[in-house]
Amino acid sequence: MPLDQSRAARPAPGVETPARPTLKGDIRAAVPDACAAALLTAVVFAILIAELRSGTNNAVQEMPEMVRNGGVWAYSLSQSFGWAALAWSWLTVLLGVSLPIWVSQRRMQLRGRVERLHRSTSLTVVGLMIAHPVALLWDKMGDTLVTDFVPWTTSYLPGRFPQALGIVSFYLAVLLGLSFYLRDRVGPRTWRLLHRYLVPGAYILAVWHTLAYGSDVKDHNALWVTVWALQVPVAAAFTLRLAIV
Repeated sequence: MPLDQSRAARPAPGVETPARPTLKGDIRAAVPDACAAALLTAVVFAILIAELRSGTNNAVQEMPEMVRNGGVWAYSLSQSFGWAALAWSWLTVLLGVSLPIWVSQRRMQLRGRVERLHRSTSLTVVGLMIAHPVALLWDKMGDTLVTDFVPWTTSYLPGRFPQALGIVSFYLAVLLGLSFYLRDRVGPRTWRLLHRYLVPGAYILAVWHTLAYGSDVKDHNALWVTVWALQVPVAAAFTLRLAIV
């Protein structure tokens, strides 16, 4: 989710202008980042499977039907992608918010490196957010592409609102991530306004979705506290950014 960034200084005469980033080029550059996210997903999945075998997993206790029908592995995989997506969203937001800070300190070389990483993590977030609901197609609980990607269509009434939060967050993430490559068409002013106001909204919806719908963040447990604690640096970074820009 690339955030609004200050205009780069014009190059001095005789200095070659860097090539404009392209979606195709950034997808190739994001491969190491995506591999790191896949590794985190695998680690979380292994932890969830260990909890399933020990009988301590909340999903088993709340939805025993998935254990009987054999779909619990897909649900656990979806959870793993979801946690990786939230972690990468957290990182992406912090990287994006830091860009104006590096500009204000005239550390343009560092800003350039952070921006490239920011674009990579943004694309990885979109991939993880796609995998998160798609994995549910195999949980044998009635999920379809429609219920996974269209708000308010799930037959599970208690989950309609929190699931809608995640779906809307997903579409905002796609819009914001891909709009970086359409800045010339939408105009720099419109692009900056979109990122200034929609990025916080998309991230808040994703966190809200996790807290409201995650079967493993119930009853104010350690994971619930951790999710809230991780929002402190995000709030501080946004406050600092507002003071600068």
